[in-house]
Amino acid sequence: MPKVTSEVVSPKGSHPNVLKRNQACHQCRRRKLYSDAKRPCSTCIRSHAHAVSHALAGVELPAEPECTYDEAAEATTPSSEGPRSRYERLENRINELESLLRQKEQRGANQFPGQQDTRRYPRSPFTMHALPSSMLTGFGDNSRFQPSLRSEAPFGPHYGNQGRREDVDAYSESAPPLAARIDTTTPPTHGTSPDNAASSSVTGIVWAAWPPNLPSPDLVRHLVEAFFAFHPHATRLFHAPTFLTSLSLPPNQPGFPNAAVLHAICALGSLYTAAVSSPPRPNLSEEPPEELFTKRYRSRQGRSETFADVQASYAKDLCEEQLSMGEHLFEVLQASIILTWYYWAHARWCDVYLASSCVMRLSVAEGLCSCPPFHTIANSTRPLSLLPRATTVIEDEMRRNAFWLAYCAERLHGCGNGWALCLDDMDVSQLLPIRGDQFLHGSFSPPGNRLWSHSKEIFHRHLGDQTDPFVLYVKAAMLISRVKNFNLRYRARQYAGDVSTIPSDTSNPLHPNDPRKTAAFIELEGDIASFRRSFPKNLSDPIKGNTVDSHLYTACLVPHIALILLHEPHAELDHEGCMSARRILDSARGSLDLIYAIMSTSYDVSLLDNFVPFAWFMAGRVLVRFLEAAQLANGQEEIPKLVNEILCIRVAMAKMGERLPLAYRYAGMLTNVLVQKCGEVSAPSVNALAPRWPMIPQATMTAAYYEVAEGGPHFELSVKTNLELPSDGC
Repeated sequence: MPKVTSEVVSPKGSHPNVLKRNQACHQCRRRKLYSDAKRPCSTCIRSHAHAVSHALAGVELPAEPECTYDEAAEATTPSSEGPRSRYERLENRINELESLLRQKEQRGANQFPGQQDTRRYPRSPFTMHALPSSMLTGFGDNSRFQPSLRSEAPFGPHYGNQGRREDVDAYSESAPPLAARIDTTTPPTHGTSPDNAASSSVTGIVWAAWPPNLPSPDLVRHLVEAFFAFHPHATRLFHAPTFLTSLSLPPNQPGFPNAAVLHAICALGSLYTAAVSSPPRPNLSEEPPEELFTKRYRSRQGRSETFADVQASYAKDLCEEQLSMGEHLFEVLQASIILTWYYWAHARWCDVYLASSCVMRLSVAEGLCSCPPFHTIANSTRPLSLLPRATTVIEDEMRRNAFWLAYCAERLHGCGNGWALCLDDMDVSQLLPIRGDQFLHGSFSPPGNRLWSHSKEIFHRHLGDQTDPFVLYVKAAMLISRVKNFNLRYRARQYAGDVSTIPSDTSNPLHPNDPRKTAAFIELEGDIASFRRSFPKNLSDPIKGNTVDSHLYTACLVPHIALILLHEPHAELDHEGCMSARRILDSARGSLDLIYAIMSTSYDVSLLDNFVPFAWFMAGRVLVRFLEAAQLANGQEEIPKLVNEILCIRVAMAKMGERLPLAYRYAGMLTNVLVQKCGEVSAPSVNALAPRWPMIPQATMTAAYYEVAEGGPHFELSVKTNLELPSDGC
């Protein structure tokens, strides 16, 4: 193939030093520098010499400068060539390039049939089958699906009929487990790209339509991969192989991820890497840990917005803009869910309450809270859903997952306050999610084989072939929602004459209207007890070795917290035979057993669900109440044991708080309660743990930007305190 020669032939009448269009080398064109079209050009030689002379120790640079050119058209073609001849020549050239591309793809497929890149996920197509007409999920304004409809969704070059199955299998093998750690180096570029263009040092591609406020492509991919590797819900909110493949598309293609979603992922993903700045810890001596409106203290303390704050703000603005235009409504829901997690993780209490409320209302408008045959019987003037009907199994289940994640976030966050929830459980008529492996492979599961959310046996029956830790996590959120609603509505229901809230025994003169004697309370307590007992055997323990299943850990923790929420208002610690006092103490120590179990591993507890620090705080608060009662009763035998138990909870929360601001605030709240009730002598200072990650300086262009390891020297379990724990402590 002809190349551009180093001798530039200038056209008649032009300046001899002026190059024709696209005759400069790629590097000088990208940097908008002068090129003399030599091979290599003088500018690239100077740049290479400067890089060599200023290279850091240990960095290997190529021996010759990189200077590449376009392949030129035939230089010998006479200027008098007719249009027909030029068209024929161009067609031949196109056919030749297409043939070369096919040969290259074929060689790659034959040479590396099963090999996958560890940083990029497979690019073979996902053939997503349409839902059969028997599954009337109701996602969209049509209640039926075409049984003959098929949707082919190619993502990248086609490698054969088995491409989709091989691709998903490769993803499931290469995706790092949630027990992994991050030992990260900084991507080459951190800021946004000027002139609405961005380049990737990994692919060498320059995107001319990169969204203006997004970070560079390398940094976006780094944060997206960190999000999928370390956030427990990422692979449920998105179909990971599809999303990660679409990230390699040009930004102006319809399949490229929505900018609001990417901004939200960048904000939340900043928790898991040292490549960008995260919001600093609040000064709890000036700002109360339970403060609802945390932003008012930012200006007082002179804190500027960090990378994560800016990305969250961009995501929120784009969500509001697209929602007002009625565009990309499901992507707006996904981005809003991620923002809810971000606000929750950073203990922005007011923001998370408002965001979770908006997410729930939006999911109702999108028709995700119910599916046929449980729609309204009224003739509505509005469609049942603002979304078009789902066309594939993966799309349908991803919508269902999004609803359940929004539901769980609102329920698990809402149990910590006395405010009403935004959606009544009676208005939820939805199928439970399918297993994670079924979702990954797009497997269809008919409704007859699954449980509905309003089933009476939802807490007692766990279908073996349809139950995994995420399904138990959803059921746990439903259970704690019922406890919250009972406490919130008890007086109103009794006033309205609800028979289930009338006590069966009013003979106790101290408690004539005891809620514990009502049918509703007894039924709820039975649901809590049977839920944990009925777990399948293979899902009875969330900890296996150093691997912890976050969803299952939360599901095991919820029954203890549900009992505490149910019985704590009625616990009288000064009465020795109080049933509620005994129940909350057993539940607090049951939660403590789960803390002991996870602290005995090298698992990074900051990767647990956001509900966990609240649960640990509730268990610690119960133990503080019993420590106060023991001090008043001068119980010398119980006091040391309770002090050690509370100390273990504080150490675990301090460890989690090294990365998670939410845990840092709950640790401060527990310390405040302990000091107020039992005095400072019972609250020794806890300086827990080294930082979560090493602060590594900016990496070079040749360094890998992201590495996942099963463990590492920076993440060994080491509890370092200024206090020696007693031998009988934790």
